[in-house]
Amino acid sequence: MSDPVMVATGHTYDRQCIAKWLAQGNRTCPVTGMRLRHLELVPNHALRNAIQEWATAHGISLPNHYDTTNQPTFKLDDHHPKNILQGHEEIVWAVEVYGSRLFSASADKTIRVWDIDSRRCEHVLEDHTRPVLSLAISGNRLYSGSYDFTIKVWDLNTLSRVKTLTGHTDAVRALSVSDGRLFSGSYDGTVRVWDEANLHCLEILKGHNGPVRTLVNCGGCMFSGSYDKTVRVWDVQTLECKAALTGHTGAVRALVASPEYVFSGSDDTTIKVWDVRTLKCVRTLEGHEDNVRVLAVGDTHMFSGSWDKTIRVWDLRALECVKVLEGHSEAVLALAVGEGGPQPHSKVLVSGSYDTTVRFWDLNTFRCVRKCDGHFDAVRVLAAHNGHVFSGSYDGTIGVW
Repeated sequence: MSDPVMVATGHTYDRQCIAKWLAQGNRTCPVTGMRLRHLELVPNHALRNAIQEWATAHGISLPNHYDTTNQPTFKLDDHHPKNILQGHEEIVWAVEVYGSRLFSASADKTIRVWDIDSRRCEHVLEDHTRPVLSLAISGNRLYSGSYDFTIKVWDLNTLSRVKTLTGHTDAVRALSVSDGRLFSGSYDGTVRVWDEANLHCLEILKGHNGPVRTLVNCGGCMFSGSYDKTVRVWDVQTLECKAALTGHTGAVRALVASPEYVFSGSDDTTIKVWDVRTLKCVRTLEGHEDNVRVLAVGDTHMFSGSWDKTIRVWDLRALECVKVLEGHSEAVLALAVGEGGPQPHSKVLVSGSYDTTVRFWDLNTFRCVRKCDGHFDAVRVLAAHNGHVFSGSYDGTIGVW
């Protein structure tokens, strides 16, 4: 090594070698695997002087100066289209839309605030000390749950922190708001209920024997899905447990609700359908060949994405599979229903996958009408709003489609 330079992570490499690495399209530090915030190569003068002293002592001739005029200049957007928003250094775990702003939560401990029209990052919310896993918006507040066991409350007008809610003893994985109350599901196996007015904890809902992974509100109840293979039903007003829904033989990772039913997707490859009024299982939907990771619901259909690389379309009335959507080459991790079909105001299903792509499916024909590339790693989360779709990826970027 004769020309040591540092990358954004602080690690040092030979200029020629790291330049070749970046020229191949890589945007990570070779040692740590972390995404680089920028691609500037900074000379490591201390190491360079040490190398020069060693070379002089051993009679080795090194260049007295280092010509960088022919070295390529790298910019983060060299290999990214303008619809790929960069800034996060690690996985994007959650995205939420509020008015003209997009909020993205990341494993880099931050929440970024993006102006949707200009596609610029307006602000970075930095207060969590570990990865931010979940977001929820209610009124003029943003709530963020983290691996640091806390929930941060942010004012959406000033983008300042209002309060930190403490009490959980493990990661806060799911957030949901109903009737002026914030529900937080945690890997500590509990659901905490917070009064939105004074931000005090009203109750700790206990009963799960494993991490709480997902929450959904329906029919005056909050449903919590857990790795303990159950779904618990909590009355939003009395905060009493109305039922423990059993039957799954694997972890419950996904919940969605229609006006009549709550659907639970599990590692046991099935989806159970629960009647909102009776809280009884009325159907077990079978067909997937691997874990069910994500669910979404539209006006007439429910959609399930699986590690088996497929999306299944289920009729909400008949509770039967009417179509299997194939095209992804890896697990389906994210689903969203939005606008953007071939006809004006027509609905589409959007899917994100480990294969790094985002696909759009027309809900009239169930055909894939668009395949979007741009991410360099798995597409983990999706949000649809006002004709836009936002995708968060393991590569730390946000796609705008």
